[in-house]
Amino acid sequence: MKHPFTKVFSVCGIISLLGIISCGDDSSSTKTLEDSSSSVLEAFSSSGATGDSLSSSSTEASSSSIAEISSSGKGALIDNFEDGDNESLIGTYWYAYNDSKNGGASTYTTPLDTAGQIATTAAGYNSTKAFSINYKLNKGTYEYDPYIGWGVTVDLENTGRFGGITYYYIGGAHTIQIETSDVEDYDNYLKSIPAARTWTKATIRFQDLAQSGWGKAVAFNAAHITAISFQAKGDGKTDSLILDNLYLMDSSEVEKDPIVNDLTINDPVIPSVTIGDITISNPLQAKAMKYLNKGINFTNWLENADGKFDGFTYGETDIKLFSDNGIKALRLPIDLDLYADNRDAFVADTTGATALDIDTTTLFTVLDSFAVWTERHGLSFTIDYHEYDGSYNKTSSADTRYQAMMAIMWKTVAAHFASNPREDLFFELLNEPGIANGNIAQANWTITAQGMIDSIRTVDNIHTILFGDVEWYDISYLKKRTPFTDDNIIYVFHSYDPFVFTHQSASWTEAATIKNLPFPYDTSRWSTQSAYFGVKSNTASWVKTAIKNYYKTGNKEYILQTWLTAKEWAVTNNVPVICNEFGAYNGASTAQDRLNYLKAVREVSDTLQIPISHWGYTGGFSLFENGKMIEGIKEALDL
Repeated sequence: MKHPFTKVFSVCGIISLLGIISCGDDSSSTKTLEDSSSSVLEAFSSSGATGDSLSSSSTEASSSSIAEISSSGKGALIDNFEDGDNESLIGTYWYAYNDSKNGGASTYTTPLDTAGQIATTAAGYNSTKAFSINYKLNKGTYEYDPYIGWGVTVDLENTGRFGGITYYYIGGAHTIQIETSDVEDYDNYLKSIPAARTWTKATIRFQDLAQSGWGKAVAFNAAHITAISFQAKGDGKTDSLILDNLYLMDSSEVEKDPIVNDLTINDPVIPSVTIGDITISNPLQAKAMKYLNKGINFTNWLENADGKFDGFTYGETDIKLFSDNGIKALRLPIDLDLYADNRDAFVADTTGATALDIDTTTLFTVLDSFAVWTERHGLSFTIDYHEYDGSYNKTSSADTRYQAMMAIMWKTVAAHFASNPREDLFFELLNEPGIANGNIAQANWTITAQGMIDSIRTVDNIHTILFGDVEWYDISYLKKRTPFTDDNIIYVFHSYDPFVFTHQSASWTEAATIKNLPFPYDTSRWSTQSAYFGVKSNTASWVKTAIKNYYKTGNKEYILQTWLTAKEWAVTNNVPVICNEFGAYNGASTAQDRLNYLKAVREVSDTLQIPISHWGYTGGFSLFENGKMIEGIKEALDL
């Protein structure tokens, strides 16, 4: 799946009882607090707490303790920590947790009182006390970034009047999360806060928060706030943080974005596209059109970093559902190297050992099942080596041992299916090399891919291989490539153009706040104010530019023009090309606009004879809901 500016893995593992996991990378400083802040380190000397919750048992709060207290505004002071205990000024309690229930080995310490509860003893911001925590982050056996966290529950009436939050802090980078009862899968609304080595005021508007994107997208509603929590993460980090004066701002206290007329309502500019001869005589073109068109991807399952198969989330019932609705191809994203039990040890071995311990029993349980089910119900089957853990990256892509591991994985899979006579069984080498950030040299990817091709061909010369290029299967890189000498390869690109439409409100991208973009561009639905489309003062410049230019890109012909360059490369080299990922995120776009987009892509596919597969089945890019195809999809995709 293509996220060309900011990409975060889709799903975040098993959630601990109190653990709130936020996906993404954090490259901030890992040093401890400076000497000038040594008071917090002294406060940790006797604690040693490493459990899940240090909150005290619930007690009846006095009327004064639950009152909304603010000395400086209309909001609510949650805690100034001057009472020295873990009870907030609104009568709720502070807690802390680590990643131990997920296999992590992170530890934290907080000052404790004589009863073993959290105490607030550190020097605060112009005050005598503050909340403090010291931590060491250790991944252990956890698949993702290790973490520790802390927070306080919120039990106030009329929280809908709040529009933001402020606090003072000194210490390491962290995220703040505003938890609401609407979020049921821990994909909370959050914002990353950088490290600060002097006292710093953090001011966060609720309108600038975003979900991570791996869970269900829900609208933020301040009226449903249940907790305010914080989290630090990143393997190997040792750091500390002091927190003081946590204050919920009334909406009237929140800074408003200026309303300016910074857009023009232009007439749409439709590119003029001239299509020449698109004939490809290579028999693989006919094969691609027959078997790889009108396909679908499973999503958020076996490609996840913790996605090793342990049961059928999807099965034959889903395959039959696809078939009954006219879908012709299944692309199964699966992280193959999760089944190499000694992967890291193999890669680290410099002695040249070739023994890779592969859990073939588990791997072939799932692959053989889908091979049978797709054949039974008339769908082609693509095995897509699909990593979401970022393990194939700038460093490992140049590592001969890592390359060897990948080649052995493919040889094992290919050998298993070599005797399978199906001509509609495909091997896709690796989805979007360098998926985490796209930072893979094309030359390194070529070497890796050639090694996998050669490995497959030692055991299987029959089944067709699928190959996509770097930068998230980008067309511009594919166009620079001379095809491999192997004559049984189909080439692949991914397309989510126009990106600001297809990924509006997608929190893992820099278009997280974007909304209201129509497809196609429509003057009657346009505005002279970019704020209407969710543009903030801190919105990335490329997003602002893309919206200003949307009158030129928000149309079918723009997609046709882009795809035509891939087709022209394919014609020049007499090889087939397909697009096995496209789709529009359903977080902020309307159902009709998504149908308009799907129809446009399908018509481009028909015009250029480029087979397509949609991302995905369920979730944010779903074609199905509650066991049924979404209304209008069948007609839009001509299934």
